[in-house]
Parts: sequence; C-alpha cells; structure tokens
Amino acid sequence: MKNKSSVEMRFVSCNLCNSSHFDDLYVDELKGDYPEATYAFNIDTRKTFKIVRCKECGLIFTNPMPKMESFYTETIDEIYLNSEKQRRSTAENSLKQIIKFQTTGKLLDIGCSTGIFLDAAQKYFQVEGIELSNWAANSASKKHKVYREPLNKIAAKTKYQVITLWGVVEHFEDPRTELRAIAEALIPGGLLVVYTGDIDAWLPKLLGKKWWWFQGMHLYYFSKRTLTKMLEYIGFEVIASQNHKIYFQLFSLAISLQRYKISKLINPILNLKFFRNIQIPIKISGEMVLFARKL
Repeated sequence: MKNKSSVEMRFVSCNLCNSSHFDDLYVDELKGDYPEATYAFNIDTRKTFKIVRCKECGLIFTNPMPKMESFYTETIDEIYLNSEKQRRSTAENSLKQIIKFQTTGKLLDIGCSTGIFLDAAQKYFQVEGIELSNWAANSASKKHKVYREPLNKIAAKTKYQVITLWGVVEHFEDPRTELRAIAEALIPGGLLVVYTGDIDAWLPKLLGKKWWWFQGMHLYYFSKRTLTKMLEYIGFEVIASQNHKIYFQLFSLAISLQRYKISKLINPILNLKFFRNIQIPIKISGEMVLFARKL
C-alpha cells in the first residue's frame, strides 16, 4: 500500500462544463490520506475528500482532485472474492441486457477486476479487459487478455463493438478524457454500457451523505442528466437506461448494511447459517445503467 500521507491533490475545473464556480457539499474527511480501497464497507470506506457541486451544470465531484491511478495498482481486496457467486449472477443478468442491443464482436471491459464479467461475456463476444490492480489483473489474465494501463495510454490495434464500465466511471480523475478515448476505440454505432450511481434518484436524495456511493475511492457522482450530457458532448446517443439488477447473498448484504444502524437488528439474522448463502436479486433506486451508441 502507498504511503497514506503522500496523496497528490490539485484543483480542477468542472469536467463537464469547465466552470470554476462551485458550492461546497461535504468537507474533506481524509485529510491527505488515501482512502480505503476494499469492499469492507466500514466507517473508513465512507470517508471522502472534499466534494463540490458545479454552480453552472450541477456536476458533483471531488475537488481538489486526488491523483489515484498509481494507487490502484497496489490494491488487494480479498473480500471481493467472498461474493463471487453473486457477482457471477449479476454478470449473467447484465449480459442478457447487453445482447438486446449487440450480440457479436469484440468487447472490452474496463475495470474488469478478476474477470467475472469477461467469463460471462465470452459466450457471445471476443473479450478483453483493462485492470490496474495487479492482484486482480493477475487473476483475470489467467483466462483473458488483460491490459494494465488506462485506455488512453493503450494503442488499440482494433476497434470494439462493445465497451463496458461496471462501477468504474466514478473512479476516473478525468472522465471526459477517458470517455473520449472510449469513443475513439468503438466502431461507429458501437455500444457503451455504463453502470454508476444516480445521485438525483429519490433514495440517494433521502440518504444524503449516508448514501453508499459516497466513498473515498469515488471521485465523481453523476446523475442521469449529467452523465447523459457528458456522453452527448463526446458523441454518444443514450438509447436506454434502467436500474441495475444486483444479486446479493444475504451475508454480503449484511456487510453492505453494516454502515447503517439498522444492521444491528438485521445482520444477526442475515448471517444465520440457514440464511447467509441465500441469493436474491435487488433493484435499488440510484443504481443506474446507461446504454449509449457512438454516433
């Protein structure tokens, strides 16, 4: 792990409209430390850098912006492996949604982690991945071709029919640059699939800073409106949107709920031997998937 006191910060303009006028939303809780980079969902993963809202377009993001790219190369998250069964079910369902729009060709999964979605997608597509974590990339590369650099640093030899971002766009320090590189890597008419939080949905508005997408690793908090606007600016047309269906084993749901007081009542039940491995699909307000075509 990198020295937690060495995080580099810099002030940035709005990534959507280039404005330099912001309202402060939440204070810096990390104070120069790197955030926790695991799926433990404890009090430390909830700590964030300073978060602002652009006065011009409403985009919500971290500012000053931490330089995080090299941090991810050292990330190891064994907790991620405990939920492999539910992640495979979620990946299979996600694939069903994609093949409504595209059924063949080359697919690139950016932030492919240990390759669970690539395992599912290879039934229809020639698959490749991008993963910065050496730990995760080592696992995924046992079965798939995996690049260990951001797309904008890779000289892609071929174009892709589909590119997916499952819980990744909120980690980008400069999402507009990354999305522009994605557009260049797609064929005309190619499909981009983006899963991230929708901060304007009713549940995130209700929860405020207690919303689970507020994590130190997350640098941008899109809404359907701001993400659509950014995609259109780059040259995409959003053709569909939906709430993401996520499968949970009950023990894993208990881990996610431990951030909230209600967990003291519910988690002992969810962790009972009889219940803990039961798997259920959930669609939750604020879990957004956008499907967009390159124009």
